Amino acid sequence: MGEENFEISVNENFFNEDTIFDNNKEISFEAPELLELKKEMRQTESNEVEKIEHLISYDLIKHNLSYKLPHQSEGALSIIRDMNTHALLADEVGLGKTITAGMVIKESVVRGFIKKVLILVPPSLVDQWVEELREKFELNFKIVESPDDWVNPGFMIASLDRVKIFDNNKREFKHSLAHEVVWDLVIVDEAHKLKERNTIRWKFVDMLKKKRFLLLTATPFQNDLLELYNLLNLLKKGHLGTVKEFRNNFLYKGNKRYPLNPLELRRKLGELMIRRKRNEIGIEYKPRIPKIISVNLTKEEKIIYDNICDLIKSKYFLASGSQINGLLAVYAILPKITSSSRSAIESLTKIWESEEYHEETRALAKGILNDYANLKIDSKIETMFNLVKEIRARSNDEKILIYTRHPTTLRYIVEKLAPLNLKIVEFMGGLDREEKTRRINEFKSGNADVLISTDTGAEGLNFQFCRNLINYDLPWNPMSVEQRIGRLDRIGQKREIYIYSLATKDTMEAYVVDLIINKMCCVGLVIGELPIILFNLGLDGEGQYGRNKIEEKLMRSFIDSKDNLALFASEISQISRIVDMGIKEYREMEKLNKEILDNPKEMHK
Repeated sequence: MGEENFEISVNENFFNEDTIFDNNKEISFEAPELLELKKEMRQTESNEVEKIEHLISYDLIKHNLSYKLPHQSEGALSIIRDMNTHALLADEVGLGKTITAGMVIKESVVRGFIKKVLILVPPSLVDQWVEELREKFELNFKIVESPDDWVNPGFMIASLDRVKIFDNNKREFKHSLAHEVVWDLVIVDEAHKLKERNTIRWKFVDMLKKKRFLLLTATPFQNDLLELYNLLNLLKKGHLGTVKEFRNNFLYKGNKRYPLNPLELRRKLGELMIRRKRNEIGIEYKPRIPKIISVNLTKEEKIIYDNICDLIKSKYFLASGSQINGLLAVYAILPKITSSSRSAIESLTKIWESEEYHEETRALAKGILNDYANLKIDSKIETMFNLVKEIRARSNDEKILIYTRHPTTLRYIVEKLAPLNLKIVEFMGGLDREEKTRRINEFKSGNADVLISTDTGAEGLNFQFCRNLINYDLPWNPMSVEQRIGRLDRIGQKREIYIYSLATKDTMEAYVVDLIINKMCCVGLVIGELPIILFNLGLDGEGQYGRNKIEEKLMRSFIDSKDNLALFASEISQISRIVDMGIKEYREMEKLNKEILDNPKEMHK
């Protein structure tokens, strides 16, 4: 009987009584012959993996890796050889779980184990995963955009939050075709998001037919050991018994935070889990040193700024006379207008010249353009110019990475830095792979002093050799800022990292920059911890308009404040308190994870 004639998948799904799914469907049980065949197949797979002694694919990809870190290749080998690629990879934050997972995929492909792979990740990490897999492992993954993309499955990657949508009217998942595929390998990043069994997210993953299954998370549970049970039960049904058995065997007096028989629990976890700590590996992350650089506007510039805010908040009308939705207006033009004077002029010119806008809106835009024409100085670009000179004067080995959100601003910065006679590399979206590599190497070598990049062009870049980052303009999404910093704050960084962020003094922008930089991204967190904290706070997902929830909250506060700086500052303080609470709870969760996963002991009280 040839393997090409049929596919066998083992996918047991057991839902609680309160499941959202129809429980009245007929349940069929497999014939004894099929059960024996599955046992035979498992035994064959076990015999195959026993022969694996090293990664035969490593030589194919080692030239793409910045550093040789044995714990990553050893972890990949153990997952394939010892766990038959059915594992929870729970390395501490910052040890490169993505690279280990990439090695698992590459090795499995080279050995012919897998042809259909699905990777489920948070929305903000889709592009980064695609880039990493292409650049480091020479694997091309297709991003799932619509339900039809599942028709010809191969190497697929998707945002779990987007594909888990459940249609209550049809009583099925919008992306139900994913459940008809027999996947050779399924990987879920940020798997702590599956800690609750009775969620659409958990059930979407559970219904996938998967021969091999890999979960990635540094924090398998938060305050409840049942979260750990839910993860392990998703990975291997019955491994920790039923919920009742787990409570009786592993919860001390029913307390969800303290284990009974912790050594036995750790032994059971060790059969499915790999976890390494930074102090064991010898990896140390350098501190981030935030420096907010105030931009002091002239009287004329302050008038322009106020008029721009007035335009966006109250005088942004279509030609028909209807006012454009405030949040949409903010999303559409605020980032461009506040990015740089050049970007603002470009955006205002489009408004002035377009008949789509009301004559009052166009007239206000024209008036602001006239004010720009009469400006003698640009305080923001001058502040930037002096900052670059100051950094370069520190030593002969001070490369600088500058970020802006817009290509127009990028070109403006290049133009204004020309008098410094620096070798500048421009980096933005649309570059092909060869050109990206050429420019990265130019910056990495001694030939270039500064690299200026847009956010769209910087996915997956590793600049550990650089320690200076300048945010010329700052996204109001903390995750975007965290990804910027992550280009420098990576394994291999040997010096402290300076994070310079320009902020216009006495404006709402200054409060936002302080919140994101000083209260969220530079408070002693390791790269990768902020997403976990935001998830725990319920602030990591998309809001009503498809933006990050915190970003939408900030934008709404911007509009509702009606130019009242004190009111806006109060809103920012409230968000800051919520984030502080989230960081404190995360530290407690981190301590609990270490006590139980890394050094379990009897915790009877």
